[in-house]
Amino acid sequence: MGPQDMKVPCWRLHALSGDLRDHWAVWVNGNWRLTFTFEGENAILLDYQDYH
Repeated sequence: MGPQDMKVPCWRLHALSGDLRDHWAVWVNGNWRLTFTFEGENAILLDYQDYH
């Protein structure tokens, strides 16, 4: 499993850039996102944040 397996339209999965360039995010509500990185098939470094 990886980012390609999480391409569900309602999640709005997208790769981040800048200081978070190795992270991915899914939309939660408003500016809030669940951000994470992948290690193999596992999502790690999970965070719930408003990074905008």
